[in-house]
Formats: sequence, structure tokens, C-alpha cells
Amino acid sequence: MSTPSPDEIQKVKDNLNNIISFNKDLLNQANMKLENAYALLTEADQSDLGLQIGINLLGGCFWALGSVLGPLGNIPANFLSGLVSYYGTDTPPSLNGLFSSLIIRLQNTFNQVDLDLAIYSQDPVASWDKVLSGTFDIPFQKVSPSGKLGDLATIDFPKQDDPNYYKIQDACIKALDQTIWATLLNKFVITHYILSNNQPWDDLDTNAFDNSFLRAHKSYYHTWTAIDNTDKHGGHYTTWDQEEYNIGTGAGLFSDGALNDDACNYLFINYSSDIANPDGLFDRKDFFTKLNLPTAEQYINNRFRLFTYFRSTYEQPRAFHLLRSF
Repeated sequence: MSTPSPDEIQKVKDNLNNIISFNKDLLNQANMKLENAYALLTEADQSDLGLQIGINLLGGCFWALGSVLGPLGNIPANFLSGLVSYYGTDTPPSLNGLFSSLIIRLQNTFNQVDLDLAIYSQDPVASWDKVLSGTFDIPFQKVSPSGKLGDLATIDFPKQDDPNYYKIQDACIKALDQTIWATLLNKFVITHYILSNNQPWDDLDTNAFDNSFLRAHKSYYHTWTAIDNTDKHGGHYTTWDQEEYNIGTGAGLFSDGALNDDACNYLFINYSSDIANPDGLFDRKDFFTKLNLPTAEQYINNRFRLFTYFRSTYEQPRAFHLLRSF
């Protein structure tokens, strides 16, 4: 075991106190972000999603410290995320049970972190070299942090009078918000609309099409595949195969179950190339292709209909024509 100097011990105590103050501000905003997500999804927070979800939420929140302060941010990111993820191995009594809602799970996990930090501050040397580690999931990746209390002797965690305080606060809250939505949206489904007779598009600017279409149908996403064709004179021309998806409660006979526009406005940064919300949480392509949400398929039989009734247009998605397919 290393023997820290009095100055190192004092620096760790100061950093722990600064982090506790930082966490209190985080908790206030975290409560609002969770309430906002449930409101936009028109869902009620009536159940606890479990210990690991609390770990994911806070672990991802603290992990974002490294994205702002660089190498110096990696130290508190690993220590705090390591502390939270270690709850999966050595679960505190305060978290070992079920609560009535996710917001109580979130609050109790924050409070447990602050309690542990306060205990460490009373006698830092006793836990100086203890390795805190574990794993948690955040959007697009699994994280395995590892840190030690003594590592905090090498940095100065920002106070409220430091501009970096608000930079790391914004980064942590956005990361938490992303994990909140990625978690809650597991109750929803990405539907792939499949035509029985899917014919290609001629002479189409797919980017312009999507920038127009997705403004009107905000829960949707398209993929396009270029097909090289040869005409009877040997010339080449391109057509486009379109696949269509949306996020929502799932398609049915009378509805595409689309996620409401207000939620989509909050979620998505972009339509196609055009910006929808610069403060949105997810790039649209990443959301539909990398977030690993539940999926479903909706088949539309258009064998005996004119294809133009079933392909997406600037005005209507394929799901609009579900009733016409019978």
C-alpha cells in the first residue's frame, strides 16, 4: 500500500467534497430529465427497473466526465463510474431491494454515492488503493471502468466558480438523458415495413426526399440501396431500393403506432442531412441501427394493387396504406 502525503490526503478530501456538491446539482437535473422523458412518452413511472438500470444511469452519467476534461477527466470518470458499477458486486443495503418507481431508484443511487464519498472523506487512507470496478451499459457500448480513491490526488475537481464545472455538468446530464431514453424505449419497437412487391425508385435524390418526408413523419427512418441498371443501349442508370422503419408502439391494422412528434423532436438531431434539433439526443441513423431496441416486421401485401399506392411518398409512409392491402 502506498503512503500518501498530507497534501495528497487533503487534495482527495477537497475533491470528494467538490464531487458531493456537484452530485447534488446533478440530482436536481436528473429528476427533471426523467420526469420529462416519462411525460413525452405519455408513460407513468410506476415501477423500479432494478439495480443494474440504476448503475447504468449513473455509471453513464459519470463516464461522460472523460469526454470533456480529457485525460484529467478520465480519472474522476473511472473512479466514480467504478464506484457505481461496483454496486453490482457489493450491493449496499440501500439499493438491495425494489422501489415504487425508477425516480426513487435514481435518487437512492445518487444518495448512496454521496454517502460513500463522505465516508471516504473521513479516512481516505483506509481506502486509498482499493480498486473499484464493474460493468454497465450505455447507448452503443458496454463500459468496464476501474479506478482508485488515491487517483483523485492527481487532479483538481472543478468547483462552481470554474467554467469547466458547467461543461462537465452539461455532458453528464446529456449522457444520463441518453441512457434514460435508451432504457425507457425498450418498451417500444422499431417496425420494418416490408412490401410484397417492393419496386425501386427512379431518378431520386434520396437525401432531399428524406429531409422532406421526415419533417412530416418524424418517427420514421429510411435506408436506400443504389442499384446499377443497364438500358437497351448499354447505358447505365441508377435506381434506389427503399426500406422503411419507424419507432413506436408497433404497427397494427388501423395505426402505425408512431412515437409522438414531441418525443421525436426531443430525440432526433437530424432528419437526413438537415438538422431537426441541434440539442437532440441521437443521430437518426445511429438510433435506428445501433441502439439495439426491440424490432418487429409488418408485411404489406401490394401484389394486386398499383405500386404507387404503397411506396412512401412525400406525403404518406407505407403504413398509411395498410388497410388497402387487404
